[in-house]
Formats: sequence, structure tokens, C-alpha cells
Amino acid sequence: MSTRSSLLPVNCSPPMLLAAVLFVAQILCTLPGELISDSREQLQQAISQQYSDWHPPVMALVWSWLIRLGGGTGSLLALHQFLHWLGIGLVADGCYRIGRRREAWLVLAAGAFPLFLFYDRIVVKDVGMASALVAATGMIVWFVVQDKRIPLWVILLSGLCLLYGTLIRTNAVFAIGPLLLLYFLGGRRLSLPKTIAWSVLATLVAVPLSNWINHRLIGARPEYPVQSLQIFDLMGIAVNSGDNRVLGDHPPAMTEIRDCYTNYWWDPVSPWGRCQELRLELGYTTALDTTNPAATLKTAQLWRAAILEHPVAYLAHRVQYFNSSLYFVVPAFQFRYSKSTELAPYGTRVITKRDIYVDYLKNNFLCWPVVWLYMGVCALALVGLAEDTPVTVLVARLLIMSGLLFSGGYLLVGVATEFRYYYWSILSVLLGIILASREIGTVVRARQWPAKLAFGGLFLVIVVGLAARIADVHFV
Repeated sequence: MSTRSSLLPVNCSPPMLLAAVLFVAQILCTLPGELISDSREQLQQAISQQYSDWHPPVMALVWSWLIRLGGGTGSLLALHQFLHWLGIGLVADGCYRIGRRREAWLVLAAGAFPLFLFYDRIVVKDVGMASALVAATGMIVWFVVQDKRIPLWVILLSGLCLLYGTLIRTNAVFAIGPLLLLYFLGGRRLSLPKTIAWSVLATLVAVPLSNWINHRLIGARPEYPVQSLQIFDLMGIAVNSGDNRVLGDHPPAMTEIRDCYTNYWWDPVSPWGRCQELRLELGYTTALDTTNPAATLKTAQLWRAAILEHPVAYLAHRVQYFNSSLYFVVPAFQFRYSKSTELAPYGTRVITKRDIYVDYLKNNFLCWPVVWLYMGVCALALVGLAEDTPVTVLVARLLIMSGLLFSGGYLLVGVATEFRYYYWSILSVLLGIILASREIGTVVRARQWPAKLAFGGLFLVIVVGLAARIADVHFV
């Protein structure tokens, strides 16, 4: 990499100007933003400056700072949207300055992808995480693609964004490994095994570091969110193994467990789920601030014992959940964009034909996480066949790897299903495909069988997903 130092230019290119216009337009249309239940709780913490770890403490902390500076409740929405368009604009500008103008305009179009616009109006951690990560990426990529030395202040500023994005979601630790490699890219072609190994190491370091920052530095009160995952897994293991003893010495009947287990939307045995009686019967409280540490320890012991005793049942449960979260082989009801009313059991809500027709229009396969993950895998495979590897392709590979590894984390730690959980995965894969689009096109034209296999597989994924919805397949 060149040793020349450079600061961001004073003159703005057309992509940066358009990114600024899109940011202003989005702010004018969405400010002060929509607050869901999670964000309302975090707003209360920001105002009281009393933080807990059920939701990301750093998000409430930053919101508190913005409010004290006179920003109002919409200030965090504005910050997230600013970071989003800053990152998108810098990636587009970098492409524009090295002559990849088609990619530059496509990157801007990707920033305005309808799924992102839908969620960007909400103050929610998934948007905050993706916005911070794409801003951190954009700051570094702007210099990397132009073979310019990255100034220290840019490293610090992008690192701050990366830290915020990592802290704002617990499973964000799975995404940061490839992004950290951007700082040390220097034109090197990093192999897939080395990237994965580095990402695992980064995850192992980030987990305890995140816990230290949340609890020691920020001072967040522990509410043991991991207990939710463990109870969810115990329920799934019991259903798939037929062994209710995994839930303790005095477990509920299997019929009660089956009625209260689902891998769609959210665990009904959660503190606000519909199976409150079962949760109390298992000895857990419904108030997060009174969670018993002794009960948490017991749950962890039961969880580990159940996995060791019924590994196949555990794997089946996790795969069923992962399929559900990817919106792949799912029933017609799950195809809907909106959530179920009060987490009602399947079949209790009347859905008209018009509802289904509208959902097919607004929730087509371009929103399915499984489609984007499949395209990410294919893009990695196809660019791996390219003889020449420009820096944009190296960046693309790391972006795609970040999205895939982040999604893979849900196989282990996911407890709920919603499109927003895959916001970063879709954004990173989409940007990666755009940055490597020329090379992918070259490989597609030069090598017929890999391309045919990739497109055939994509067609199969879409057909299977549509067939499952039309047939109203039930897998639980």
C-alpha cells in the first residue's frame, strides 16, 4: 500500500452529494422515528441513566448523551441514518474515484433498498449495528480502494463506530473479524480458512471485552438475557427428544411443553410470552429486574446437561429455528411481514385473501435472508475463481464473510425471528456483490458450469420457499 497520507477531500463527488441528499430526504420523512417496545424501554433508561443488559446498554448511553445535548428523542434515529449514508456514500465515492462508476451508483441504490428504508424509520438496535458497521467500513474502504495510507484519526473514528456496532448487538461479535482485516488488507489476498480462523479469534476476544464494557465501564445491571436462550433450547430439546426431564426434577407434561414451544417469532416462555403459567411452573420470574441468580445457574446446568444427553435433539431444534429465522421452508402465516397478534398460536388469527396477496407483493423473495445468504456463498465461490483480484474484490470478500458469519451465529444463539435480525447480513452481502460485480460477470461469462450451478441453486431456493408457503408447510 502506498505510504502517501491523505485526508478526505474537500471537493465532494456526485455520489457523496447524492448520499447527502438521500440522508436529508430520509430524515425529513422519518424524524423523530418510530419507537417499538424495545426502543421505548431503552429511551426510559437513557432518560433515567440507569442501564440494564437485556437491551444494549451502549445504545441507551449514547441516546442519553444526545438527549442531554438537546437532541431530543429523534436524535438517535438521526445518528443512525447519518452513519448509514456516510458509510454508503464513502464506499460509493471510493468506487467513483477509481473509475468504477457503475458500482458507485449501484452502492447508492443499495443504500436505499426498500427493506432498509422500512427499518431505518425505527429506532432499533439492528439498524444501529448495521449503520455503525457500514460507517466504519466506508471510512476504511475509501482509503483502501484508492491505495492511500489511512490517517490515524480515521482509524480511531472508524474504530469507534466499529466498537459501537459490536456492542449494540450481542451476536455482532460474529461479524467483526472480517471487518477488522480491512485495516490490514494492504492488497493481500486472504484465504477463506485464515479469515475464518481470525474471525473466531476476534469473537473469543470480543465476548469478554463486551461484557466488561457493558457491566464494568457502563455499569449495566445484569438481567441474564442468556437465560432466555437456555430455556428456549431446553424446550426445543424436550420437544424433539420427548424427554421432559431436561427441564428439571418436576417438569411439566409433554403436551403442555409442546403447546408452548414454537420457533416462530419469539419464545412463548419468555418473560412477556403467552405461556406465563408454564414459566412460573418452571420456577422462573416474569420480572427481569428480579431474576434469581441461583435459578440462572441452575438453568445453565440443565442446559449443558440436556445438550450432552440429547445432542441430536438439540441440533434438530437449532436447525428448525435457523430455518425459521431464514424464512426458508416456512408456513404461509410466517410469510407475513407483520407479526402475529399478541403472539397468538398459529391459526387463531383470521387472514383474508387480500392480506395474502398484499404480502406477496411487499414481502417477496428479495427480502428472505436465505436468498441473500445463498447469493453470498455463491459470490464467494465465483470470485474465488477469478485470476486477477483487485482490491475491490478483496473488500467484497470480507464484507460477504462478515454477513455470512453474523448470520451463522444465529444457528447457535438465536431465539426469535424477524427480518431486521439479518439487516447487516443483507446489507454486507449486497455491497459485496456490487463491489465484485465485474469479476463475477467475467467468471459467469468464462465458466459456464459454476455459473449455471449457482443460478440453478438460487432458482431452487426460491421455488422451495414459495412451494412451502403455498402448501402451508408445518415443520413444528
